[in-house]
Amino acid sequence: MFADSRGRSRLLSWFHPHAVTYVCETVSTEMDAVKENLRGTLDPITPEFLSTWDLNSMMRDTVVPKVPILQSILRHAAQTDRAMAKNKIKDCSTV
Repeated sequence: MFADSRGRSRLLSWFHPHAVTYVCETVSTEMDAVKENLRGTLDPITPEFLSTWDLNSMMRDTVVPKVPILQSILRHAAQTDRAMAKNKIKDCSTV
């Protein structure tokens, strides 16, 4: 079906709303898993904590492993295929 352009078009038209719903539910589930780690209180925030805290490492260690679908969506939105192929030094992996 996918090889035929008409079949592909019809299949994608039918599947699109289901795919969007599935992706939204998956991202919501991923974010629910991360919320607890992102929630905090003011008690552990000290001047020493602030001087050593790093957003990139916190995202890399705490958030990214738990949100693979969201991470993939954001990477594709932040960098085109052309930019990904052309840019050998720069990438969108840092915040």
